[in-house]
Amino acid sequence: MEQKAKGHPAVCDNGVARPFKEFKPIRAVTAAELEKMDIPPIEWLIKNILPVGLSMIGAPSKYFKSYMALAICIAICNGWKFLKFDCTKHACLYLDLESTKRRPKNRLKQILRENDYPKNLYVITGTDDVGRIGEGFEVQIEYQLEEHPEIKLIVVDVFQMIRQSAKKNQTGYDRDYDDFKVLKQIADQHNIGIMLIHHTRKMKDPYDVFNELSGSVGVMGALDCAWVIAKDDRYAEEATLHITGRDMETQKLKIRFNKKSFQWEYVGTEEEVEGQRLLEEYEQSPIVETIRKLVKQGSGHWEGSASDIVEASRYLGCQIYDDVRKVGSLINKYEGLFWAVDRISYEYNRTRKERNYILNVIYATNVTNDDNVTHVAR
Repeated sequence: MEQKAKGHPAVCDNGVARPFKEFKPIRAVTAAELEKMDIPPIEWLIKNILPVGLSMIGAPSKYFKSYMALAICIAICNGWKFLKFDCTKHACLYLDLESTKRRPKNRLKQILRENDYPKNLYVITGTDDVGRIGEGFEVQIEYQLEEHPEIKLIVVDVFQMIRQSAKKNQTGYDRDYDDFKVLKQIADQHNIGIMLIHHTRKMKDPYDVFNELSGSVGVMGALDCAWVIAKDDRYAEEATLHITGRDMETQKLKIRFNKKSFQWEYVGTEEEVEGQRLLEEYEQSPIVETIRKLVKQGSGHWEGSASDIVEASRYLGCQIYDDVRKVGSLINKYEGLFWAVDRISYEYNRTRKERNYILNVIYATNVTNDDNVTHVAR
């Protein structure tokens, strides 16, 4: 039943009057019109890894998340690099909600040392009586943005401190949706970044590390960007920073926390680090050393089986202790490096008993500039 009072349209919903919302017609645009629209590109706070919008850093406890959050603010406030990525210089607001003023002061001193403390980094701590979402948080953030309109990133450390308790009969998804809706509106309305520091679950997900972010499936659906810090084990020195988001490339970066500088350092992409580790393994392998010596003895050529390689290692001073199957597997694994490092090419043929390898060193002889062809000989 619909009841309309003059100037105050309302409907009766189970005996309770609620405002009546009138929906206006929506005009769709054509693809041709969309193509001509001037829509700004993604605005980056940290190029290629942190856009404007709602984002989250997730990691287990004691993974130095707060040091990462503070370092991000320092880098953006100064226009420095974070890890190896360029930052756009802006003011930041850091909400350290589990601390008094002492902790961020000490951490700033640890990170900055002799550098000047940025005057465009604003800090609020747990002693400042920050409200929860729906209970004053939005008003307090609006006040900060009015007082300091240059703020472009707000870090909330930790997200749990601004969340209300779940309501009666409220599902986890509904709770996440309600909280993220408010935060997303603030970020979009002011065209700023809001980064939430959050915990991950103790149970690892073998298929998708982002499923480890605490909360419902609504968490990833609401975020513009998500970071997760993961380690093979808690005591490992290196960690992997997993990054994903809307309209951005998914990345896996190897990072390391330096306990002397109190900062996260960039080690390389996962591919770069794995490649370097494989190269180190290759250079230290007795299989590789044996093959190098066999090919050298044969003036650049050698043929034989994995069993022959193992047997030869005994008198060449680089004994192989792996079984024949493992040797064959490792030769295949090192195929690209045999060529890239030692210019050794190989092929094989299989006999009834085992596989025979045919190894050759390829020597470049001369390059003729006339036809731009490189001539090689074995």
